[in-house]
Amino acid sequence: MAAGEAGLGYAGTQPDASPVNVDSVLMRFSGMGYLAVATLVGTGLVNSWLLVGSVSSLLHSAYGQILMAKLAFFAGMLALAAANRFWLVPALEASGHDAAGCSDVWRSKLRAHVLCEQGLGLLVLLSVSILGTIRPAIGQ
Repeated sequence: MAAGEAGLGYAGTQPDASPVNVDSVLMRFSGMGYLAVATLVGTGLVNSWLLVGSVSSLLHSAYGQILMAKLAFFAGMLALAAANRFWLVPALEASGHDAAGCSDVWRSKLRAHVLCEQGLGLLVLLSVSILGTIRPAIGQ
């Protein structure tokens, strides 16, 4: 242990510190998530229009087709995130007061959704990396 760390608890917190209200922290984070997604969608639409230029270019160029695939991956991420937020998490909270086995089922569903969301996120990043190396549709 490094000097000065002897009295620290988990994650560098003081052991006698008052507990953090995790629910309020998560709700603030959730609100910031909505803002971040809205910003991504808005800037993505403007950027796409500048780089694609027309619906025809979107449909008939390699750039446009990869961009549509990226949008499909992103839409899948949004759908899973919405399902997690509005369906799985409330069901998990409700089942927490019932039988323990039911809670495990919802937890495994949530885990599967999160893993799928991460996989789609990797596909979005792959798409973006490909789009960054080819000529935009407006230049073809």
